[in-house]
Amino acid sequence: MKSMKTMLFGLALLVATATLAQQQGQPPPSAPPQSTPPTFPEEKAPRQQMPPDQEASPHGQSIPEVQRQIQQGLNSEPALRNSNVGVHVDENSVILTGTVGSEEQHDLALRIAQSYAGDRKIVDKIKLTQQT
Repeated sequence: MKSMKTMLFGLALLVATATLAQQQGQPPPSAPPQSTPPTFPEEKAPRQQMPPDQEASPHGQSIPEVQRQIQQGLNSEPALRNSNVGVHVDENSVILTGTVGSEEQHDLALRIAQSYAGDRKIVDKIKLTQQT
């Protein structure tokens, strides 16, 4: 009885090995030989056209786009609800102005600006108001 099980197991193993070897030798019928799924490397990714007045700067995104992203990030952050932070972006810098009520809000505003600034310098003109 034991030799029968061993023989069946060996036969099953042999069939599985033969099937696998055959499958590896032939590409699937629907795929072209040696193909890989299409990918979009960053250097060849489709780029959106920008209007001439919003050309991308050497820093990546256009000035209005960076300014909008930072302002939206600041406005959507619940921890900055009671603050008043303004943003001005130019070719080389992001200038933050206004007031916040705590060091935590100040640090958070700087982190949000830095996350969208690219390699622009952050100019911190935010004032800390003393809470009573």
